[in-house]
Amino acid sequence: MAKLGRPKGHYTQYRRLSQLREMLENHPKGLSMIEIARKLHVTDRSVRRYLRELEREVDLERSPDPDGFGGVVVRIPTRDLPRRVKLHRTQIYGLLMARRVFRMLDGTTFEAVVRQAVDQLLSHVQRAPRRGAEIDPDTRLEDRFLYLPSAPMKPLDAHSGEVVDTMLDACAQLRVCRIAYRKAPDQAEALTVHPYAMVIYKDMIYAVCFVAERSAIRTLRVDRILDADADPLQHFALPDDFAVDKYFEGQFGLHHGGTETRVVIDFRGWAAEDVRARRFPGEGGREATCEPLPGGGCRLTMVVRSTTEMKGWVLSFGNAARLVEPAELAHEIAEELRAAAAQYAPPEPRARSVR
Repeated sequence: MAKLGRPKGHYTQYRRLSQLREMLENHPKGLSMIEIARKLHVTDRSVRRYLRELEREVDLERSPDPDGFGGVVVRIPTRDLPRRVKLHRTQIYGLLMARRVFRMLDGTTFEAVVRQAVDQLLSHVQRAPRRGAEIDPDTRLEDRFLYLPSAPMKPLDAHSGEVVDTMLDACAQLRVCRIAYRKAPDQAEALTVHPYAMVIYKDMIYAVCFVAERSAIRTLRVDRILDADADPLQHFALPDDFAVDKYFEGQFGLHHGGTETRVVIDFRGWAAEDVRARRFPGEGGREATCEPLPGGGCRLTMVVRSTTEMKGWVLSFGNAARLVEPAELAHEIAEELRAAAAQYAPPEPRARSVR
């Protein structure tokens, strides 16, 4: 006999709620409390708790059990049941390319839901087209329309998956969340946060939050959140002027405002080709300017709020890039190059001892 209650291992309340919602969606006429408890292997008390939580997302209707057992039948109103969405094959191909973006969330309910949706899309698109077109339906589209991260995160463990689920749910439901955030390897602090947005940036997961203890918006790395607890009763209001783009600056890092710095860089050869194909932030919210230089090079003039990651970006081009302005930053890069070159200098020969 299956043991009632919460099983051990990575099986969070979010998974239970997802399973409960799917069960009710697949039974438009509803399920009795007894049936729900039996299918979820939980007690009646747990069922009532899950139903209260689910009602934060969808309306539920309750009616007497028509079989006369004196119980209650729960159903989702017809207006809230899933509706069919018509997609053409080419539209499905586009969605398939994005599915691996969420691979780093493996172990979370969110990723499991995305995977289920992708499986349904694949089952549709892999059917042979009509009108007698001769196309093999098993063409492994899931391995050929994809996104490849440059430096993927390590897989989430069970606890980290629960933390991400909690943050995603708190963000979606506008719930106040209390977290333990690791500032250093052996130092953590308790914070009360309002998760405004969840962002996958440079193959890492970030939460853009209002932090009550700082009275300011901060960008937190989710892998540094040791524990998270969303308050089911306390909600926050999302500011009307909130825009997540204010806190990320392309490939030059995330920031919290700060002073703008005008940067001028000369590129040549293959580096110039790469720069001309990309967008960079410029002055006054406009795009950066890219002027041609003799020999096929270009001069990029842009404005950034953080130069930390930008230095590494310039160094990645080797001798195909030269930072012109500001002079202080050019000096820092020159010092870094000299220090790097010194590590590759051949060791000085040891003096021979004279006997």
